[in-house]
Amino acid sequence: MRVLLSPKEAFKRVKRDLSKEDFDLRADQFIERVIRFVNLLRGNRLGIHTSNEIDAIHALSLVDINDPFQFYLALKACLITSRVQLGPFNKLYLQFWGTGPKLKKPTDGEDEESEQDEKSVAFRKLDQSPSDDRSRKGSTKQGSNYEEIPIFTYSAVENLKQKDFEEITQSEVFLMDQVFKRLQIKIKEKKGRRFRPAKSGRMVDMRRTIRQSTQRGGEIVDILKRERKPRESKIVVLADVSGSMDAYSRFLIKFTYEMQRFLRDTETFVFGTRIRRITDLLNQRSVATSIKMVSKEVLFWSGGTDIGGSLKDFNEHYGGRYMAQNRILVILSDGWDKGNIEEMRQQMIRIKRGFKRVIWLNPHLKYDNYEPLCLGMATALPYVDHFLPCHNVETLEKFLDVVKQI
Repeated sequence: MRVLLSPKEAFKRVKRDLSKEDFDLRADQFIERVIRFVNLLRGNRLGIHTSNEIDAIHALSLVDINDPFQFYLALKACLITSRVQLGPFNKLYLQFWGTGPKLKKPTDGEDEESEQDEKSVAFRKLDQSPSDDRSRKGSTKQGSNYEEIPIFTYSAVENLKQKDFEEITQSEVFLMDQVFKRLQIKIKEKKGRRFRPAKSGRMVDMRRTIRQSTQRGGEIVDILKRERKPRESKIVVLADVSGSMDAYSRFLIKFTYEMQRFLRDTETFVFGTRIRRITDLLNQRSVATSIKMVSKEVLFWSGGTDIGGSLKDFNEHYGGRYMAQNRILVILSDGWDKGNIEEMRQQMIRIKRGFKRVIWLNPHLKYDNYEPLCLGMATALPYVDHFLPCHNVETLEKFLDVVKQI
């Protein structure tokens, strides 16, 4: 019969069996490993305060660390402060410690894809110490209705960047939001022809310098400087939110939200059977709030598509305000159109004349044998300067590289 020891009794027995040097060495190694796990959580954007880290180390001294369930609960109770963090915490825990909470196998009536979705999530590979093997031996016993989920050991960020938005599972949505936040959305400003006052520099502003000297009897006291005004390209986004773009619309709107945060004067519109400006809706503090407001305000979301009619509405109501030679028009659409093709051609001609560049992002370009066979896409293509894919984060980064070169 197995006799269970309390944490204090187990602690005393281990301390008695080991020498003081060995005991201190193992204790330091164990604490160091806990700290490495906390740093892994921080590296994946889980805000862990130092006080929570200290509490976790103290809590582990009060439980039986040979019991995987007690060990997991102690770390979870001290390090998790929000329900949103629970999913990423569990997966990182499994990756790092090699064991964790058991998940039920799907029954006959449940979709087995949920288990596959959990297996598809990946995290950073960490150097494992020999103590991992000893920790796993204590967790080999499993119930008949439960099993541990294997976690692959390659970079989660790179995996998600290359993964098609259409294949993103519900458990990966939170991680995808973090990937969007890490995007380097910057466009280098180019120097224009006009000038503005500057505090320092090599260019002397003779006009202002002489004008100021007249206030001092013609004596030049300060030599004023000037510099060229930056000439930055501003972006106007037209995003298709019709039914054919359902798998991509939400992620592309999140990408547009990040663009508005970093690129000044970015304007965003969504269209389906008609068009609506959502720039103000995307100016909220969180992307989740913005998506909720867009879903509530845009009544034609997941509806039909009339690209020609939507472009006509844009040109008539917003074209005079946003058409300029320093603006780039970005259209996010698969090109499927049920409207008037001739009207679409006329509106694309107006757009081509009014904007500096026209970029069309089509998620179907992920297919090597893709051809613009639908009439809408074939009609618009002659008036497009850049025709690019947008089915994952990696292709969106390439789009940003193209914008930087314009």
